[in-house]
Amino acid sequence: MRSLQRTPAGRARPLAFLSAVLVGLLAGGMLLIEVVLLPFWRSVPPEEFRRWFTANAPRIRALMVPLGAGAVTVSVASAVSEASVSRRPGPASLTAAAATVGVVAVTVTVNEPANARFTGGALTDAETKDLLGTWARWHHLRVALGIVATVAAASARGGRPQPRAARRMVVR
Repeated sequence: MRSLQRTPAGRARPLAFLSAVLVGLLAGGMLLIEVVLLPFWRSVPPEEFRRWFTANAPRIRALMVPLGAGAVTVSVASAVSEASVSRRPGPASLTAAAATVGVVAVTVTVNEPANARFTGGALTDAETKDLLGTWARWHHLRVALGIVATVAAASARGGRPQPRAARRMVVR
């Protein structure tokens, strides 16, 4: 008899836990940007913002990009793993995966190109203010999606149905 850890059901739980942790960390990082950095960026003159952003964006990116990539990979893998156990992933794991994909999609299509423009050296002060406003609106959406993904991933950890064979197995 195979141990539970080698079954799809045995792999689903650790993936669900890791998904909740990574998505929560990603959402926390975005929330920190929302409540600490964004107000600071808006409070300084555009030229100073561009200088600060050019100096510090690589550090933020070095943390957030791998965190986002890991969160989306694990949340999708968790939904797929759950589907292999019950033939259909639950709504919580699907919501977590979809919301995390949404965070990455907004980041790649809106925020990263804006980041490149902030550091490119060609923006006027007025363009910087306008672009920062656009960046912030899309970032609000990312934060909301991140919170939804975190709640859903944490919820998916709990009531995960197991196949009948796994329920009968005794883990030693």
